[in-house]
Amino acid sequence: SKESSKFVELPFGLGFTWFEEMDYSSGETLPRDHPSRLKSLKHAVGLLDSLLGSLTGIGSGDGDAHDSTTWIPERIFLFGFSAGACLVHELCRMWWNAGRMALGGVICIGGGIQTKKGLPGMKPKGVTQQKQPTDVLIITGSKDSTYTKEAAQLSKQFYHPSKVQVHVQKGKGHSMIESK
Repeated sequence: SKESSKFVELPFGLGFTWFEEMDYSSGETLPRDHPSRLKSLKHAVGLLDSLLGSLTGIGSGDGDAHDSTTWIPERIFLFGFSAGACLVHELCRMWWNAGRMALGGVICIGGGIQTKKGLPGMKPKGVTQQKQPTDVLIITGSKDSTYTKEAAQLSKQFYHPSKVQVHVQKGKGHSMIESK
């Protein structure tokens, strides 16, 4: 349905976000393990998985894995900032848990996996993990109070420590790029 294919709509006509990170009635940030946050993040991961599935012919998409028009997962690279970084990192965890082929790589700026356990219902029963999870680069800033270097290290531990590189940029806050 049209509603199930949308991301979370922000109040006051402000557009959309990947998933719920705050209670829009109170303005308070939702805890990382809040049911509404996890449910909307799971929905967003499912939408991104459908997109990648249709491109690769793997997973929930409708493509044929042997079709010459499909994309090779190892040639797909994802990039996300803040909530988008959390989304793409969670997608990597879901693909790894589902035993799917690794993507080419993921770059997370100021965000990443924030919960120890995967999202509820994202690991199919009877599937063993693939041998090679997707490589992930996490970049955070030494002055980032939203996604700290300690949070980046937790994200590394929550995924696959040997497949995650963390870079802490000296003097950088919670932003993409700053010019001088």
